Amino acid sequence: MKKVLITGASGFVGRNVKEYLEKKSEEFLIYAPSSKELNCIEETEVKTYLETHHFDIILHFAVYGDGIDKSKDGTKILEYNLRIFLNFAKCSNLYGKMIYTGSGAEFDKRYPIIDVKETEFGNRVPVDQYGLMKYTVNQIIEQSSNIYNLRLFGIFGPYEYWPTKFISNICCKTIKNLPLSIYRNVYFDYLWIEDFCEMLYRFLKIEKPKYHSYNAVHGDKIDLLSICNKLNEISGKHLPIYVCNEGMGNEYTASSQRIVDELGGFQYTDKTEAIRKLYEWYCEREDTIGVSKLLYG
Repeated sequence: MKKVLITGASGFVGRNVKEYLEKKSEEFLIYAPSSKELNCIEETEVKTYLETHHFDIILHFAVYGDGIDKSKDGTKILEYNLRIFLNFAKCSNLYGKMIYTGSGAEFDKRYPIIDVKETEFGNRVPVDQYGLMKYTVNQIIEQSSNIYNLRLFGIFGPYEYWPTKFISNICCKTIKNLPLSIYRNVYFDYLWIEDFCEMLYRFLKIEKPKYHSYNAVHGDKIDLLSICNKLNEISGKHLPIYVCNEGMGNEYTASSQRIVDELGGFQYTDKTEAIRKLYEWYCEREDTIGVSKLLYG
């Protein structure tokens, strides 16, 4: 049985991964402390916790940000997230391996990112705090011995912040019979959260991965307008779709070849089926969806 620490287990990705791995209780013993139980920003606290528990695996999903929690200081995103990561990275001798979730923002979202491969990392340095933070972390990971980056571009599923996350947002708007709106159409590489959990589970079984960074993506792009049309088809409704600005935004897609090769192949959930699953999940929780939050975030 592997002893696993999950940071950020109350967040979208962490919560889904925790539930997924808990179903495999014969393989994993899960520790998922709250931020009050383990303050990842405090170096001494992190070191003491790691010295005490001797984890085989750390799944690092903890993020400091003001996107949801408006009490957080947005000017500290770069500093605090780097500090959180470094507190674990400097103690790499105290655990077996750590998996980190990076971002396509590492490739600099000022420009189109099209079917990007891992070997293209470093061609541009992001200027925004979030992208620069993820870029810097990956530089450190590439020089590590036991830390790995599963880089996310777009991921969707239960528990994400539906007032602002696109696929969840339009699922909820469809349920409430509201018009579906897009600021500007754009191609994304969206990964269903259950596929990510299975991908991660299989990755954990690899004793020594070939590389330190992988694009954890579907590898098959889809544009936002097509997703809206799928929601109308799935729901049987004919809600109006408004695209506020003409033209296409910067594409945000990546190659999945490296991760698929590492896993020895991978069967992805059909996108329409994944969107259907999420829509039905929200249908069961319709009473929790507030119209004002849908419209104004």
